Amino acid sequence: MIRKSFLPGLAALIFLVGMTACGKSNYETKPQLELVDQPTVVPYVPEGVFGFTLKYTDKEGDLSGIRDSSICYIPVLLNTREPIRPYFPIYGSLPEFPDNSKGEIELNFTHSALYVQFLQSQPDQNDTLQLKIVVKDKAGNLSDTLTTRPFVLLGQ
Repeated sequence: MIRKSFLPGLAALIFLVGMTACGKSNYETKPQLELVDQPTVVPYVPEGVFGFTLKYTDKEGDLSGIRDSSICYIPVLLNTREPIRPYFPIYGSLPEFPDNSKGEIELNFTHSALYVQFLQSQPDQNDTLQLKIVVKDKAGNLSDTLTTRPFVLLGQ
């Protein structure tokens, strides 16, 4: 009799443990990036700002911090003409914001700054680019590389 009353309790315990384990977050220690929004065509306005919105998840929520975390992007020119210099990564700091395991990052550029940083030339014709983006959290964990969709910078 004792054995029969013990089995339903054991089954309920296994069910509860299973439900608790399934309810844990699927966030990973290394940051995960997802592209939310980006321009497809950027008009020629030299100091006009355009941006990309990224969604991030990070298990520890330690992505913010000017000194301890960073963002790196590599502009990749998809035109047939070659860039003036090879694809060098461009590094920046992430601003201070509350430690959260998920949130959004806005990456903003001016038309002229992207040309100065990457092409070291004047925007004399249209250029089609993509950005490859990686973030590093305070613990030094690197995200996978996020590649944006192609976008066009309209020339003068």
